[in-house]
Amino acid sequence: MFSSYEIIDGRVVACPPDSPGRIRVYSTPTEAEKRYLIDNYGIDEHTFASALDEDEISRIEYESNHCAVIMKRPRSYDSEKSLDFRVTSVGAFLFKDMLIVLQSESAPLFEHGKMPIRGNTIQGILLRLLHHSTHHFLEHLRIIRAISDEIENQIEFSVTNKALVNMFTLLKSLTYYESATSANQLLMLKLKTDAKKLGFDEDEMDFLDDITVENKQCDNLAGIYAGILTGMSDARVSVVSNNLAIIMRYLAMINIVFLPLSIIVGMGGMSEFTMMTEKIWWPHSFSALTMLMVVAGYVTYILVKRDTPAKKR
Repeated sequence: MFSSYEIIDGRVVACPPDSPGRIRVYSTPTEAEKRYLIDNYGIDEHTFASALDEDEISRIEYESNHCAVIMKRPRSYDSEKSLDFRVTSVGAFLFKDMLIVLQSESAPLFEHGKMPIRGNTIQGILLRLLHHSTHHFLEHLRIIRAISDEIENQIEFSVTNKALVNMFTLLKSLTYYESATSANQLLMLKLKTDAKKLGFDEDEMDFLDDITVENKQCDNLAGIYAGILTGMSDARVSVVSNNLAIIMRYLAMINIVFLPLSIIVGMGGMSEFTMMTEKIWWPHSFSALTMLMVVAGYVTYILVKRDTPAKKR
């Protein structure tokens, strides 16, 4: 899907279909669009494939008429599907008066109305892409932290593997995020080194410094959350095992309480017991047996409970 944008009063505004702007975005490009970009703009075929490869690392490459920047950003998250947070790649091809962006999914690239009006040139739009990616990572990390707290509360009373599986899925996602933000950090340092070559002005350099600081914070948060989840994994597994042991203890107690009752009833069928009571001719014999079973069960429960360690709160 193709869409184009223009910079108007510091804002990135969508252009009509008949007037392509200086910012051109291709989402999940077709084979025809791929051939068009390679033949008409000299985009390297390998770099084109790298821009759509989620396993590609962030980097910058220089060609004869443009520079190619591969950056990492989070995939769009759907809470109804799973807790799996993944990353993808975005390719930005910076020409003298035009910016071509390639992405593997149709997702917003600019924060309309929220982003500070900084970077109003084609080079500045490249920095806006990095700024949006960094904020996208931070928003997802807040979601991961909230989900992690919820899973921790569930594990306290859980005896199944579902909560643990969700925790390990979050841990895997944090590993991807930490790797992606680290790669973007190296990319920003490279952009800062080549600032004059890329044509950044002083205001855009300050903007790049701010993005670098925010991305470093994002990288640190991903590492902290991953470390917390890793350190708590063994403890949470032990909590689930302990919950299961407590349930099994209560089941064993119930089994022990009903064991003597089963022996009393099993010594003779109820029909045989009725015949015996009829010969004795005591109308309350069945009620007496019932009371005897209740007393025996209660005494057994008291004895078992006395020998069972009390649950600590």
